[in-house]
Amino acid sequence: MTNKSFTDPQWVSIFEQAGYPDFDSWWQAEGELVEEGNFRGKDKTVSWSNVHRITLNSGEIVYLKRQQNHFPTNTLLRLLKIPTFAIEWRNYQKLQSAGIPTMRILQFANRKHEGDRQCLIVSKNLTGMSELNNLVEWYDQHGWPPRAQRRAILRSILDLVKKAHQAGIIHNALYGRHIYLNIPFVDGTPVIPTEINSCFIDLERAKYPGKRSIKFISRDLKVLYWNSLKWSNSDIMWFFKQYLGITKLTPDAKQKAKLIIGSPKIK
Repeated sequence: MTNKSFTDPQWVSIFEQAGYPDFDSWWQAEGELVEEGNFRGKDKTVSWSNVHRITLNSGEIVYLKRQQNHFPTNTLLRLLKIPTFAIEWRNYQKLQSAGIPTMRILQFANRKHEGDRQCLIVSKNLTGMSELNNLVEWYDQHGWPPRAQRRAILRSILDLVKKAHQAGIIHNALYGRHIYLNIPFVDGTPVIPTEINSCFIDLERAKYPGKRSIKFISRDLKVLYWNSLKWSNSDIMWFFKQYLGITKLTPDAKQKAKLIIGSPKIK
């Protein structure tokens, strides 16, 4: 089991002044429900998980993830009763150690209370950043930016994904909603900065298959591809070639492409 509690030292006094000095205060906190999460068991009191947005009295926005008796589907981890958020906290520390950008966790706590395993994570709001899915939906409806800007966006995502893979880590749920970029919406329109950065969120399913694993392609890139079909074919192919470090499709690259798109016809 990972260490049972952590509070970012810079946020201890902020949380105390906001009325959240301990586990109980976070557990009873009220906020805006942004993700109802998952429920398992005979009723909603057996196993549950949800996410709330909370505005502190300092004006800072944080996201509170709480769960009770919510364990992975993996048999061993379920038997050990390790909460999925405890796994996310462990993964967060490993990605941070590898220098891979992620959301910032400010608080982690895990306890057994009256026979229930309770766990929570508080993360900092990604100010000035937008979910990749939201950006893609906007561009699809209003028109895509010039190629140089599109490739800059893709380059930022590419660098993020490759850095994780080179460290032997797969995100394992690489949907657009789990990638954020520093492209804010201003008056309803995305504003692309000179330098684009991106980061991961939702790390509970990250795995460590080793630096030469084909799962980087058959899982992460496959999920990313099937959630990126609104990009042009040329942009998608550019991303794939850049990932592999090639200028033209080789027989090996075509085999890897088949793992992603599931088609025997690769041109």
